[in-house]
Amino acid sequence: MPVESRECMISKTGLYVIRALAELAKVPEDSWLGTAVLAKEIDAPVNYLGKLLHILARERIILSQKGVRGGVRLAHPAHEVTLYEALEPFENFRRWTECMLGKKGCPEEGLCVLDAKWEPVRNEVLRFLQATTAADLVSEPKSLPPLSE
Repeated sequence: MPVESRECMISKTGLYVIRALAELAKVPEDSWLGTAVLAKEIDAPVNYLGKLLHILARERIILSQKGVRGGVRLAHPAHEVTLYEALEPFENFRRWTECMLGKKGCPEEGLCVLDAKWEPVRNEVLRFLQATTAADLVSEPKSLPPLSE
């Protein structure tokens, strides 16, 4: 009998990043969104979100400005910011290209049965992440569902 699972492919951290991207995609390019406001909008702990935003700023996904009129905004137009580049610092998709069994030099020897079956699936997921932008998150009539515990 199948067991219902609440696990997903993306970590909860990654889900916060996706939600933050969606909110930041709505911010005009010359405006800033306060971290506390963003945290409330995406239902994230403000201190934790601050750490995620720091990493996104370091990776040049977002810009941050301190002060009364400060906050965060996307560093590039929303249609140029992909899920892949925003999630990579947290999800480490690059490791998906390594041997599933952790064997060194696996690609040089040819793919084993596991990696041969995983490769097309992996490539399709990576294509999706590279093709989906922050703008896509807000251009669809359907919105992101709330995070559930």
